[in-house]
Amino acid sequence: MQNRKIVISGSPGAGKTSVIEGLNAMGYTVFQEYSRSIIEEGKAQGKANFFLSDPYQFSERLFLGRKEQFGRANLLAVNETKPYVFFDRGVHDTYAYLEALGKGNSMWKDRVNAFQYDLVFLFDPWESIYKTDAERKETFKEAQRYFPFIQNVYQQDHTVVLVPKVSVEVRIAFILNYLSNENE
Repeated sequence: MQNRKIVISGSPGAGKTSVIEGLNAMGYTVFQEYSRSIIEEGKAQGKANFFLSDPYQFSERLFLGRKEQFGRANLLAVNETKPYVFFDRGVHDTYAYLEALGKGNSMWKDRVNAFQYDLVFLFDPWESIYKTDAERKETFKEAQRYFPFIQNVYQQDHTVVLVPKVSVEVRIAFILNYLSNENE
């Protein structure tokens, strides 16, 4: 038996990380969003927007980091009371973002499809909570553009559940209730 791998993904700035942080505080195993460290490295190299300036190099780094997170999840001991490992975005997001730029190809699609998560919770764009920061530079309208690509990539071979636009606590309860009811 292995822990179940659960992806929390969706539109940038839709509240995913707050939910991940809440699940972590509750004692669940989580893997944080990997792209922020790559964005910081890019800035140190003088790349204001590493993803847009070199999408393939950025995506390769991101893919390898998320692949490593996926592999580390396989090595974790099973937690009988909390048998879920949550990922702030998964491997497939890499391909979805390339698709949004019109740069996706069959090689990238095949690479990400070699990975299978047990369930994906998607957060759709939510303007009233959207904020830019040092790593998230896009406007809300630009951030919205990525959501259909993310949704499409995951729906091809994963069970996808849309998370309602409610408080962080209610979102966490929604996710945990769904997982609990799924196991009955």
